[in-house]
Amino acid sequence: MLLPNFFTRYKNQKLMKLRILQQLSLLAGLLLAGFPSVNGQTVQLNLTGMTPHVGQKFEARLVDKATLREVDRTKVDPIGAADFSITLTGEMGGSYYLDFYADLNQNGTYDAPPVDHAWRMDADNLAMGVNNFDFAHAGNFTDIEWRHTITMNFTGMTPHVGQMLEIRVRDINQTGREVGRVTISAIEQADFSVTLPFVIPGRSYFLDFFADLNQNGQYDAPPMDHAWREMVSEATGDMEVDFMHAANFTDIGESGLLRVNFSGMNPHVGQLLELRVINSSTGAEVERHRRMIVQPDFAVEIPGVQPGENYDVDFYADLSQNGLYDAPPMDHAWQESFTASGGTDEINFSHNASFSDIEWKYLFTLEAEDMQPHVGQKFELRVVKTGDNEEVGRFSMPSIVVPHFFVRVPGLELGDDYNIDFYADFNQNGVYDAPPMDHAWRENLQDDEGDETITFHHNTSFTDIMFPTAVREISSIESASLYPNPAVDFVTLELNLNEYTVLQAEVLNMTGAIVSSVPQSGFSEGYNKLSVPLGDLPAGLYFLKIQDDEGGLLTVKLMKK
Repeated sequence: MLLPNFFTRYKNQKLMKLRILQQLSLLAGLLLAGFPSVNGQTVQLNLTGMTPHVGQKFEARLVDKATLREVDRTKVDPIGAADFSITLTGEMGGSYYLDFYADLNQNGTYDAPPVDHAWRMDADNLAMGVNNFDFAHAGNFTDIEWRHTITMNFTGMTPHVGQMLEIRVRDINQTGREVGRVTISAIEQADFSVTLPFVIPGRSYFLDFFADLNQNGQYDAPPMDHAWREMVSEATGDMEVDFMHAANFTDIGESGLLRVNFSGMNPHVGQLLELRVINSSTGAEVERHRRMIVQPDFAVEIPGVQPGENYDVDFYADLSQNGLYDAPPMDHAWQESFTASGGTDEINFSHNASFSDIEWKYLFTLEAEDMQPHVGQKFELRVVKTGDNEEVGRFSMPSIVVPHFFVRVPGLELGDDYNIDFYADFNQNGVYDAPPMDHAWRENLQDDEGDETITFHHNTSFTDIMFPTAVREISSIESASLYPNPAVDFVTLELNLNEYTVLQAEVLNMTGAIVSSVPQSGFSEGYNKLSVPLGDLPAGLYFLKIQDDEGGLLTVKLMKK
């Protein structure tokens, strides 16, 4: 057991007095409450010279260097004196980023320096007891990319006490990309709160969550599990969402988690790591991750894998430290494979010399702003190599939900030139038409140098991009009608077919996520009726997607009342 050290010499007498008072207070607390447990160790940040920030809000957090997950946070609002201390809790032996900021512009939320003043310290290898870190105000600011919180207050969850609860936070501005999840192994009581530290002010979010009613350890669509969705529009900072248990269930879709546990990565500490997960059958990229390796053992988590699907996991360490991928041996690269189980899958990777050339592709991001004229309309984008007109990637969403959004398409190669072609379906007929019927634009990338981002502001400088459709119609459909529309509990699709056809029906929300489906079935020549349930879905705009077994597609808009 390590007791606080009262005998350290200080050149700064004011700091010495402050520390002695703090340690006496801590010792009294230890004697009254017992010493810290083996797992929960105190991180004490002692701040001096914070005169420029007296009267302002102050926040601090601990972020685990191994997982990049936040483990604790606290705040002082407002700062009452130039010298003060805060405490956080970590685990013995753990290494953390100690992030903190003062709200210099006093708008109540974090802004990157110099608008607010922010700093990062290392809190490594925590010892048992109190771990002191001293900070004197300085101008060496760091953008700590602070995230605000949504606190979910649950009430009436009695039916699910003892069951697992999983909450996924999906960024609507990033077209539904999952930005964080929290899993509680067992709900302990009917009323409780969960804090979700993943929020950027101004962004909108879906909160998808379920209780594992059938207790099989993974998500199943209602009624087997109970699942819901809440929406937060344009977050203003730290917020609260109140949820009372109800039977208005929503199919939030399966989204398993891959966790890659790295060990023995000593040769690459201080180097860049990039990792991507690719569906082995379709070649589609699920998600990618980018981080600096700061310690030999760490973990990377990737959401979005689907049960039963096979995946390749490609990753490399930037041994040459040029910020780009080079085939081994210049960089060290590997490939692992797995089949998703539906819950959390783990790959344990220990550094080795069995390198693979993973032919890394870089990421293009379009940041679209001021797209208010096209909210509710279909949006499509493709990335085309200008040398040979090869399409290297494509993105499509059935409806623009918010006027500020991000589109991510992998496939760029170093040194190549690209056209970025995209359009909004202004006349809402479901296909591309040359301007002014649809609004279309072209941006250029020349001599690609890695990951690229283009910020686009809506304008009327339209271009006929001659966008080719990748969708084939269902040739057997002579006619189709949907009723009732708007609908309450279900819709019926009446089809006139000229031959026997196998069809699959899915209902998509405005971000393209599947929220309801009907099993694949065969339909005879002539008139047929297909009923699709809607009862558990919230009111709003949806898309009914009908697909045959040869890739033909029919998409119809529907309204749920």
